[in-house]
Amino acid sequence: MKKLIIILLIVMGISCQIPIYAQDDFACMGCTIDVEISEKSEHVTIRMIFLNLGLPDFNGFYLYVPGRATNLRVVDDAGNVLESSSSQIGRETFVRFFFNRSLRLGETVLVKIDYDVSDLISKNDSYKLSFPFEAPCNIRYLKMSFNFEKGIPILTEFAPTPSRFESVDSKVSVVWYKEQVKEGEKFLFEANYDEKYAPLRQIKDQTPPKEEPKDNTAMYILMSTAIIFFGLITILLLTRKRGHNKIDVALNVLDPRESRILKIISDNGGSMTQAKLFEQTTFFSKPTLSRVLDKLLKRKLIEKEEKGRTNIIKLGEKLKD
Repeated sequence: MKKLIIILLIVMGISCQIPIYAQDDFACMGCTIDVEISEKSEHVTIRMIFLNLGLPDFNGFYLYVPGRATNLRVVDDAGNVLESSSSQIGRETFVRFFFNRSLRLGETVLVKIDYDVSDLISKNDSYKLSFPFEAPCNIRYLKMSFNFEKGIPILTEFAPTPSRFESVDSKVSVVWYKEQVKEGEKFLFEANYDEKYAPLRQIKDQTPPKEEPKDNTAMYILMSTAIIFFGLITILLLTRKRGHNKIDVALNVLDPRESRILKIISDNGGSMTQAKLFEQTTFFSKPTLSRVLDKLLKRKLIEKEEKGRTNIIKLGEKLKD
């Protein structure tokens, strides 16, 4: 009887350690974001801890980060610089990175993303620091921190209400905590402070003084020639862009799993049965394949047509030239 009780206790202890997102292929155990604000610059550091729960080829990830990122650098917990790429999309930056190797089942890795940014702060009657965040995956805990250099701001308003304040060494920090954040869940963290007491930086009017136009025939000829020249370049670039295959653009932007599925469908003439697709995706389980197909279907990147006991999967209208 004692042995049975001991065995039951061991089983219960193990079950308590099972990740809460065990139904997914990987879990994001935690995400911490530090926004460093000094008198002359802003710097963002994002740390994410990933756990592989069964994806055979989990070797990369992508996400959108706020602001126009410069000097971007991605490293793992061992300090190894990871292969990465970034592109500006509006007021966000699309970041994609790859691990040095595929993670083994149950293996965790810490990834740190560092970048400089200059458009998180706006000025009207007062200064406002805004950091929008959309969870790229399920996250067990999220910690957001605004770290101000001492002597810069007297903080007056926050949204949402901070979890706590800290004052360490030469910094004053505003900290928020969120738990069990779902993929796609959005937050907007903001701090407002009065310009009178917080001259973070002078945002001056850069509009040059107006000058009276002068009658200069040579200048008109030069301007006309420049307009024609740049117009021809613009037409050439637009013509070249139209020549890009839409499917190639999609494959460079989507995550590795979605890209592989679209590549297989494209290589099979843009249409194939779901059963045949599963045969050619030996690295996916059926539930994983169904989830990825559902995501592509919602984005209208594929179309699904029922035919007998199977489905016909086709490239969506967005990917047709």
